[in-house]
Amino acid sequence: MTALPVTGLPVTALPGGATVEELLPALRRWVGDPGLTVDRVSGAPIAHRITAPSTRALTRVAVAGCGGDGRPVVLRLVAKELQAARYGLPPEMPDHERARLDGIIPWRLEADVLVDGVAALSPPGLRPPAVVHVQEHPGDRLTLWLEDADPLDAPWTEADTLRAAELLGRLAARRRHHPVPPMPTGDFLTGYRDDQLGRWAVPWLLDDATWAAPVMQVAEVVALREEVCALARRVTEVHAGLAPLPVLPAHGDATPMNLLRPAAAPDTFVLVDWAMTGPAPAGFDLVPLLFGRAECGAGAPGEVPGLLGPAVAAHARGLAAEGVTVSPAELETAVLLAALLRYPCTGMPLHVLYRPVTDELLAYAAQRARFVRMVLDLEPRLTALSGR
Repeated sequence: MTALPVTGLPVTALPGGATVEELLPALRRWVGDPGLTVDRVSGAPIAHRITAPSTRALTRVAVAGCGGDGRPVVLRLVAKELQAARYGLPPEMPDHERARLDGIIPWRLEADVLVDGVAALSPPGLRPPAVVHVQEHPGDRLTLWLEDADPLDAPWTEADTLRAAELLGRLAARRRHHPVPPMPTGDFLTGYRDDQLGRWAVPWLLDDATWAAPVMQVAEVVALREEVCALARRVTEVHAGLAPLPVLPAHGDATPMNLLRPAAAPDTFVLVDWAMTGPAPAGFDLVPLLFGRAECGAGAPGEVPGLLGPAVAAHARGLAAEGVTVSPAELETAVLLAALLRYPCTGMPLHVLYRPVTDELLAYAAQRARFVRMVLDLEPRLTALSGR
């Protein structure tokens, strides 16, 4: 709580159609002040590209009022509005495909995990955001009211990566005896193999017509065709390589963008966006951690290979600190196989295939190709690992 001026929306204009009267008891519990009153509310959309059909909106909210002792306070929250996938899927999508995806995307998984005690399992230095309130709505919708972590606006560093890698290992080990709500597809990578790869990327990549599109004619993209198509033909084989590896609970999307460093404690992390949590090969959280910045263009692809070994070692230390022994070779194998499934085929500019051609679009296609090139170049490390 901080004593700051707030101006903005009327007190009834809250995300998800909530009223202050509905939210006030939860705010009082959160701050431990039964005398808290609310005077004003302000809200603004969070500058974030929403890609999940189950996320309707993200809003940063400040609630100004007085504590029971009469002192002014400001409470800062994030309202995340979740919805069944059918509401967020493209309107042109065929009804049968809409119904299929609606049935397999676990739209409320994040809320269920956060209220199910994951905070109590988190190691010092890493935690989920505090849940202030969960407001259920008719028609498979809800609003998740979370603390605003007030993230630090500073460059992500190698030290951040290695610290996060170790803490993610500790978290996975601590969660190993705690049941994770099941995903309809069983686990993320199996669903990804069958849906994103099997139903979309692989058929498109193996279709000559795809490569006639202007974005696929960019030199950097053309140079990848033979290798990417060869990988597309063996995604089932790559996925099968994960079967002998140990399985642990994973956050599922532990990118640096989801590891917020609060300004009040910049050496710690608040881990957000739990919508993809589930069972995965040990070490899977290193995949978004290491590759996430380069995938979205926030980091250089060249930074990934050098970070891989140190991050694997840090993750192994984190697992061992909580009583789980997984060899660095097994962890690195899992990371490389998962990255080969997750990135090269869907990392090609297929999702912008039919957009109007601009210089910016062609530059984007080249940037995606450079990322895919880096991932493909890591595959020989699997041969070295198998010989250990």
